[in-house]
Amino acid sequence: MRKGSCFIVCCMIFLLASCGLKKEAQSFNTLLETADLHIDSGDGGSAVSVLKNARDAAQSPLQFLGVYKRQINIGEKKEAEKTLKAGIRQYSDNPELHAVYSWFLYENKSLSQAQSQAEKLEGTKYASLLSLFQLKKAGEKQSVDYLSADFASIYASAYLSTQNDKWLQNAAVVCAATGDFQKALEYGQAANLSDPVFWAYAAYDGKKYTEALEYLSLFEKNPPSEALLLASDIHTILGDIESGRQVREALIDTGTETLPAQLYLNGAKDARENNDLVQEAVALYRLLKLYPDNEEGLGALMEMALRVQLVPEENNLAKALRETKLRSAGMIAYDMLPKTTPEQVLALLDASHARTNSAYTAALEYIYTISPQVNPQMTKEEKEAAAWLLLEAYSGGTAKNSEKLVEALVPALISLGHQEEARRVFDASLTNRFDSADYQELKEQLSVKECECAAYFAVVGAGGYVDVDLAQKLFESLLSDQSLRYPELASTNSYEVEIPVLINLGEIYAGRRKFDEAWDVYTQAAGLASTAKEKADILYRLAWLQHQTGFSEESKRSLESCLKYNPYHQDAKIMQIRVPKIK
Repeated sequence: MRKGSCFIVCCMIFLLASCGLKKEAQSFNTLLETADLHIDSGDGGSAVSVLKNARDAAQSPLQFLGVYKRQINIGEKKEAEKTLKAGIRQYSDNPELHAVYSWFLYENKSLSQAQSQAEKLEGTKYASLLSLFQLKKAGEKQSVDYLSADFASIYASAYLSTQNDKWLQNAAVVCAATGDFQKALEYGQAANLSDPVFWAYAAYDGKKYTEALEYLSLFEKNPPSEALLLASDIHTILGDIESGRQVREALIDTGTETLPAQLYLNGAKDARENNDLVQEAVALYRLLKLYPDNEEGLGALMEMALRVQLVPEENNLAKALRETKLRSAGMIAYDMLPKTTPEQVLALLDASHARTNSAYTAALEYIYTISPQVNPQMTKEEKEAAAWLLLEAYSGGTAKNSEKLVEALVPALISLGHQEEARRVFDASLTNRFDSADYQELKEQLSVKECECAAYFAVVGAGGYVDVDLAQKLFESLLSDQSLRYPELASTNSYEVEIPVLINLGEIYAGRRKFDEAWDVYTQAAGLASTAKEKADILYRLAWLQHQTGFSEESKRSLESCLKYNPYHQDAKIMQIRVPKIK
């Protein structure tokens, strides 16, 4: 009986409390309705009084904000601020009240007060208000470094409430600028990324290639060409040459006119490495149709034209078959060969130079003009005269943007026997650009070709000082991954060390009795040699080195290989006679 009575009493208390709350809510709502009637009728004074009572009756953050809104609408800013403060006293952890109050302070008081109030919003969905005030505060200074590390958290906070990942991109850029790619990519782990290519580039720059591909995989259908271009480079870096080639071929086949020139250059290189002259020509023709003044493309087209010249003519049987209108597979392939000649490419270079007055284009035109493959009858005097005229046209190689011209002309002058003049031109170019021709001082600023020239002059002197130690360091630097030192070298078009560099370094090593190192670079040079004559010359050097260091059997094999590639190699034949063990 007691338990039943107790239960009934509890229920009555609960019901009474419910009625009380209902009445309370009704009372607050009635006050707001009354205030609205006064506002609509233009009776502001009565509205102010009623809203004060409503503030005292408010029992939730939403009710306080309802009162605040009406007070602001009738221009009662002091009362509106009191309402916000009263609400914050009762609900100190409510982010909506703090957000509205920080904006009120920003509009009516001061930026400093608004920022101080908004600090309570850090980590909430309204954190962008704090970011806004911090950025505006920074903007009041005369100079602002928006890439400062301090801004990363500000940008990230702005994302919380806006869900606009451009803010996260800003934060990532700040981190990347300081080299902290790991932190940059942490921002990219947020959901709803609108620009996967941006995050793929961030991962790519941080050498997180697998993560970069994961971002690019977010494009399920029709990825943009920029994404495909990046993917092709990443595949190549990871050693998946075939995947990179397939992506580039697919892009080239689309015929899109917005593709960058480097794509066609890389496509041409893919074809060249596969001995596919037809596809190489397709890539280069499309490149030069879109970019007729692309210097790398013009140079690549000339190299292709020179290789086409080496293709043997059809034999008599093929010529006889043509009379019968029959076609073999070989004849069809022969017909598909590009018909571009070196003379035609020289005309393209000349036309491009007329349009651009590019020193580099002028240098390319000169180098190919004096090439024995193009002009076998050109005399040394004619080559020299053309070089002097070209240097004169570009202020001895010191004219603006004539660095590439100097890179091309210096080796040409050396080959013509003008070593001292070549060094004078080279040093003048460096002095004009860097106020110094000290190779040691400038070695980190030199381009690949300039590094080769500096190393050569350091070892031979050529009218200047000889520094074999520096020459060795410069040559050795050319054996390292040049894409780390020269970012402009694309991953699929990276620097390939040239045979003269290896031979010169081998000579230095041998002269300093570093025989193991010399052996290694000669072997590398032999592997890179593309002609029988080059291979024979390098193998002779290797054979002589092996003989001097007591490796008779190895020396014998190298010498035999040398004479296999060039049976008339005089030095090798003399060596066979003079060294009985090898004979």
